[in-house]
Amino acid sequence: MSFAKITDKNVSFDEKALAAERRNPTPPQVNRRTILRGTAAAITLPALDSLIRPSRAEAQVAKTPIRWVSWHIGCGVWHPTWDVTTFGTSYTPSATLMPLTAIQSKVAVLMNVDNTPTCNSMGSHGCGPPAMTTCRQGTKPGIGMGISIDQVYAQALGTATRIQSLQLSVTDRTFADTGYPAVYNGSTAWSDATTPLVPTVNPQQVFDRLFAGATTPTTTAPDAAATAALAKRTALRTSVLDFVQAEAKSLQPKLGKTDKAKLDQYLTSIRSAETEVQRVSTTPNTCSAGSTTRPAITKAATAADVPALTTIMLDLMALAFQCDATRVINFHQGHGGNMSFASCPWLNITSDHHGLSHHNNDPTKGAQLAKIDLWEVQQYVYFLQKLDAIKEGGGTVLDNSLIFLSSELADGNAHNQVNKPFLLGGSAGGKVLTGRATNVAGALQANIFITLLNVLGVPATTFGLLGNKQVTGLTV
Repeated sequence: MSFAKITDKNVSFDEKALAAERRNPTPPQVNRRTILRGTAAAITLPALDSLIRPSRAEAQVAKTPIRWVSWHIGCGVWHPTWDVTTFGTSYTPSATLMPLTAIQSKVAVLMNVDNTPTCNSMGSHGCGPPAMTTCRQGTKPGIGMGISIDQVYAQALGTATRIQSLQLSVTDRTFADTGYPAVYNGSTAWSDATTPLVPTVNPQQVFDRLFAGATTPTTTAPDAAATAALAKRTALRTSVLDFVQAEAKSLQPKLGKTDKAKLDQYLTSIRSAETEVQRVSTTPNTCSAGSTTRPAITKAATAADVPALTTIMLDLMALAFQCDATRVINFHQGHGGNMSFASCPWLNITSDHHGLSHHNNDPTKGAQLAKIDLWEVQQYVYFLQKLDAIKEGGGTVLDNSLIFLSSELADGNAHNQVNKPFLLGGSAGGKVLTGRATNVAGALQANIFITLLNVLGVPATTFGLLGNKQVTGLTV
């Protein structure tokens, strides 16, 4: 990639690699994506081989986009059922990680990851979420953090995609833990030391940003016609596909059999997601062009609707990757601490997640924590399987991704950063070793991030508070 140097205390780069890139910049990726346009819709299609000239196909294959997800789960995990005890390619998943068997060959489980001293034991739910992605302890009472790994990659990609990165969550409730700014609790994406990127919780807003031709909150000159058409479409509950049917139909004769099936599957997925968004969103999408205020979403924010909202967000994330609208996403399955699940009625759990995480080794509380952890892993596997079902080049979108899952702390009772939960789905185009569990023996998470950034093509040499080298045994 043509890398734009980032100046941030949280990361430094190999100057020789940067100089070599400046001398011989990577050619821009061949654009073989078609956009179906309508008055209130702008649908970017997935890569269709039928639309690229054979002479350019070989160059395109070598430049398949790589995606990144930072996935946050709250309150740590119940280690007796999370931790694996065998390693290598023949490891046996633990009880909580058993859902991984459905896609085990494409997931890496890392054990004994250490993220200390990036967060103190008091206030872990405040400083912990951004520490998960920055490997740095935030300041208080004033905001002071560092760029997160996802934003290093997003900024390196520059304008490669229409949306540089997406931040999504199933809740917008946050709290200030022991004096840390409340935004720490709800933001794992940081574009620099003082700029958190707050996640969106309204799926209608996300859908419209991806497909409905709506202007983004940063647009200074909104398209009045598109905004009015979008409002009309929303009021009439028509589909974005209604506005591009004629163009989609005219495209069909140009496509081969495989691409026709791919297009049909993609448009069907959009309509399915749109239907679910309309069903769950009980408040209208009041985000006008140029607005920086996220619309409230009432019903979908209640505990009983967390599963439905989670599924919708994951479906939208998969679509965003499929059409290459973005290559970087932060997803909060929960914020942690007092703003984690107040209850989990879909799991028949009436106790609050945070309270259960302070288990004092009580097996009854541990069993309930394990149920929550298991459900979270099931959602992770659901997303990985969706990506793996999307063919791309000689593999799948999952093959060309890195889906990182962790928490703001390791154990909710100890409030520690030792033996952090760490899952990594996808192999970044075959560069990361998967289908195995690896004991990294106390390797710093910051050093693992340096390794992964280099896999992503970003020549990082330091990261976070203490990261200063790569970790062996993780890559091909």
